Parts: sequence; C-alpha cells; structure tokens
Amino acid sequence: MSNLSTRRGFLALSGTGAAASLAGCSQLDSIGQSNDEGANGVTLSVTPDQEELVSLEEEIQADIDNGNLSEQEAGQEFQDRRLELMKETTTSFEESAGESDLSVEESKPKYGLLRVTGPDEAIMDTLRNGDVSGIYPGEQYDMFIQRQQQQEQQQAMLEEQQQAQNAGNETTESGSDNVTNGSGSGNETTESDSSNETAE
Repeated sequence: MSNLSTRRGFLALSGTGAAASLAGCSQLDSIGQSNDEGANGVTLSVTPDQEELVSLEEEIQADIDNGNLSEQEAGQEFQDRRLELMKETTTSFEESAGESDLSVEESKPKYGLLRVTGPDEAIMDTLRNGDVSGIYPGEQYDMFIQRQQQQEQQQAMLEEQQQAQNAGNETTESGSDNVTNGSGSGNETTESDSSNETAE
C-alpha cells in the first residue's frame, strides 16, 4: 500500500524486527557458548504474519479505491489494526513460551518485544522455527523500548505540525472567500443618489 501516508511509519515500526533478524544471527554463537541464562536473558522480537499484513494492506487499499476511506482515515485504520495484530502475535508467543521451557520476564506487545530466559537451545529454536524475527542480548530490551517511544513522539509531533499547517491553510482560504467587493455597493449607492436627484 505504497500510497498510504503511514507507509513510512509502518516500516519504522517494523524496523525493529528486521534489524533484530539480522543482528540475531550474529548473536547466536555467543548465546550458544553460554550455559548461564543470566538475569537479563535475551530480547526476542516478533512480528505479525506477513500474509496477514499483506491482506490487511490490500483490504484497506480497496477501501480507498472504493471511496470508503480517505488516505488519512486509511492510514489510521492501518496503524490501529496492525497494532492489534502485533499484540495478538506477542500474546500468543507468551502463552506458548512455557511449552518451550522459556520464561517471559518482560514484554511490550505493542512493539512485539519480549525479554525471556531459558535454555539456549529453546531460545535459538524460536528463531529457527520462525516464531520470532530476531534475538538480541537481554540488556538491549530497554534500548529498543526507548527507541520505539522516541519514534512515536516524533511521529506525534509531525502529525501535530501537519494538522496545524492544514488548519492554517483552511483559515487563509476562508479569509479570502470573505473578501467583499466594496466598489459594487458604492456604485449602487451612487446610482441611487443620482436617480433621486434627477427625480427632484
């Protein structure tokens, strides 16, 4: 859905998972070499099923094409429903973690991030099986949360600026529409006076 105004926002929000997937591979050796689960455990990143995201994009794009949603409304709809998918994915992983001998210490479903402890093999299996998109050291969990919160704040500021700019444009357009043609009324008055004088 390339013409959605939230496309960049979507990519930014899902960037954590993509980055984690790359960095997670480089972390597997160091995780596997340690038998100590540690207090920090590891940070896992999950993302909604790609087919579900594609289906969601197509559905909202169809609503735009049919005139049921404006691009702004579609953008908000996409964000809201993607957030729900992210929460569902994260919650589902939490519920099934116990079956893999993993313990979820912390989680942030809206970002798809969890900090877990457990056997190294079980942790690495989550990546191999496609349950998670990446593995990071446990201490990076808080850093990811802070980054996501900063992105949200920046996005909110941009939206406020856009709204203020749109409001300013509307005010300018409204002001120009209210400009009256004083010469017309003046001419009518002059003509009326002239007629009166002739009549006298």
